[in-house]
Amino acid sequence: MNRSFPGRRVASLFAIFFFAPLACFAEEDTQQLLKEARQATGLDRYDAIDDLGEQAQQAEVVVPALLRLLADPDTQVQWRAARSLGDFEGSAEGAVRPLTELLASPDAAVQYHAAVALARIGNVDEATIDALVSLAIGPDARVARAAIASLRRLKASPQIVAAALKQAMASDDQAVVVHAMEAVVELGPKAAPLLIEALQDPRTVYVACGAIEQMGADAAPTVPALDELLATSKHSHLQIQALLALASIGPPACSATGQIVTLMNNSQDATAPVAAAYALGAIGAVDADAALRAAAKKHDPLLQMMAVWALAKIHPDDEPLRSHALELLHQGLTSKEPAVHDAAEKAIAALSPASTAADPKP
Repeated sequence: MNRSFPGRRVASLFAIFFFAPLACFAEEDTQQLLKEARQATGLDRYDAIDDLGEQAQQAEVVVPALLRLLADPDTQVQWRAARSLGDFEGSAEGAVRPLTELLASPDAAVQYHAAVALARIGNVDEATIDALVSLAIGPDARVARAAIASLRRLKASPQIVAAALKQAMASDDQAVVVHAMEAVVELGPKAAPLLIEALQDPRTVYVACGAIEQMGADAAPTVPALDELLATSKHSHLQIQALLALASIGPPACSATGQIVTLMNNSQDATAPVAAAYALGAIGAVDADAALRAAAKKHDPLLQMMAVWALAKIHPDDEPLRSHALELLHQGLTSKEPAVHDAAEKAIAALSPASTAADPKP
């Protein structure tokens, strides 16, 4: 006997008597929200607009209503409607043009939510990309970050994204610069061409060095440009930033050993040779052995300490050298000079996991 049919019949009856009323209630709820979004005031209206973003099953009636709200004189209504339209993603494709127009709003919240919504909806045109690029170099850091994120999510061409980021990195607003640098770092190895170009621009060279330092080995293609920067720059602060970037890249930066050694031996700035010694140890520069041993004999305690640390990093199996490095580093921990103390603390942690056990107790 086939017993499946009665079961399906019971299920169908259950659906008729239970789910059908729920669907009616859902439609009634949506209609109530639409009414409140049009006619209510204050928080009741705002809450209704927010809740409309959760009515995915009613996109045909909700999306047109939200589109009309984008033209409301209340900017809070505008940005809430924009945010809710983003919740509909591809179902709100008709909102691309009015949302793009809102990118020119004088209200930063409206710009922000319009940019985010456009990224979620997708399928934008060239006018939208151009508007987002303009926001990416605008004065409001939060809006600029949203625009940069939207450009990436919309899969704008790498050239367009790179151009926007390059301009943002040259911004006079430090917050915009920071957000642009974060976006560059997130690009990973794909950011190398942009960073190489940025290293040659006085407006962006410092930011580029900072981004490379955060990226580490992913920025290995920038090593020749950093090497050239060390050779041509006369500014010790910039040289130090470049050295820290090379140190972060690690062994792939060994080709810069010669220039780093030259800087360590010839710099007139007291800090640059210390940064150079650190970089040599971080990249494992075996060819710098003689230069580091000479630096370890100089009277500068910080340079001496860092040079011995670098030698210990380059020769990890040399236990006497490692012990000597730890002895100097522990002495550095007792220094009243904050720079010496901090350098010693970081160097002990970086020397080897086992070395932390030898740290003196506070």
